[in-house]
Amino acid sequence: MFRTDDNYNLYYDESVSKDHYTNLQELIEEHQLPSEFPALLGKHFNFTIHNTYNDHRKLLWVLYKTLGPYAVTILFAEEEHPHGCEYQARVDFYVDASGSFDYELKNSLFQYETKKLSDECKERLAQKSIGFEVDRRIKGNLMGMDLETFLGRTTIE
Repeated sequence: MFRTDDNYNLYYDESVSKDHYTNLQELIEEHQLPSEFPALLGKHFNFTIHNTYNDHRKLLWVLYKTLGPYAVTILFAEEEHPHGCEYQARVDFYVDASGSFDYELKNSLFQYETKKLSDECKERLAQKSIGFEVDRRIKGNLMGMDLETFLGRTTIE
């Protein structure tokens, strides 16, 4: 998997209490997520962190258990990329008060207009490779769903 620069934009209606922070910290520790994630509640727009692509699905479930309804957009960009292009992935996730969720993952190969394409970029374009993983859109309901079930629903192997 790629090393990534990640940007999170989190949207929720409720104010965040000390109990929310405590609950989030406990769930993050329990599920072995990066310890920087609780800061997302304080800086929910343009929260930048590195190499969380493999953990983002766990975080989506943890945030639901902590906040209830919310929406998040996550942008993953390949940290070390060849000259002229980079893989990017965008995750849009929404869950409402009844637990109904919509998860969408879209990949793209971003080309820089000002740089000459490297041979690796040209190869990526020719092969039409998918980048991070296959694009998908999944809907379901998180009410009563455990973490393993959610991960299984949103991961295609």
